[in-house]
Amino acid sequence: MASRRMIKQQEEYAPGTEFDSSASRGKNYCFELGSGKVIRAMDLAVASMEVGERAEVICRADYAYGPEGLRTSSGDVMVPPFATLRFDLKLVSCT
Repeated sequence: MASRRMIKQQEEYAPGTEFDSSASRGKNYCFELGSGKVIRAMDLAVASMEVGERAEVICRADYAYGPEGLRTSSGDVMVPPFATLRFDLKLVSCT
């Protein structure tokens, strides 16, 4: 049963599916490093970046949303369980 569900989710969320974009919202995403507001991969990547630097980050599920995935408050799947994610980051400022 679980393998059928995984296959269905892989078909629905093909590689390249965008689930979030601060660029499309026209607003930078701000967070405090180590606060737990972002996934582990984002914390690690941003900690090693300098202002103005761009990075492509590809992270395994255990550095992202893991076996639970990410769902909206209504239960719709935003990121399927065990998903590998790719982020295009640019560090615009830090304090």
